[in-house]
Amino acid sequence: STFNLKEVAAVDRPRLHMWGTGVARITRHPQAFGQTLWSLAHGALIGTSVTAVTMALLVAHHAFSIWHGDKRLEARYGDDFLALKNSTSVVPFAAIIDGRQQLPPDYWREWLRGPYALIAVATLGAYFAHPFFVAGAALVQNTGLQPGGILG
Repeated sequence: STFNLKEVAAVDRPRLHMWGTGVARITRHPQAFGQTLWSLAHGALIGTSVTAVTMALLVAHHAFSIWHGDKRLEARYGDDFLALKNSTSVVPFAAIIDGRQQLPPDYWREWLRGPYALIAVATLGAYFAHPFFVAGAALVQNTGLQPGGILG
């Protein structure tokens, strides 16, 4: 569970929490959707054929993981999971737009959790660190294709 760090650290036995609040109101698979956006953005930005193939494979992997994960949860939890599935959506905001989810007036309170803050700080940190990543990559002399590299 995202919000029980004892489960993350395997101190407590992990349990399935079928929440339809917080980020699940927006999308049922936030990590897969976020990684799909990341893959598309980096594939478009870098623009090489290798990156295009790699990112297409990552997008396909995430699409499969969504499909397969839903099938496994449905097989294991049956009607309980189907109730969650019917009230949420894979596509962000679709369940809200078509009325399966309602945002309460104080919906922002659902987002006041430590893990969300940690993710926001880490994401902003990675974003602002990109110039350092690029500068560091420019300093690399011994890549696989350079003379002296493993393929050179």
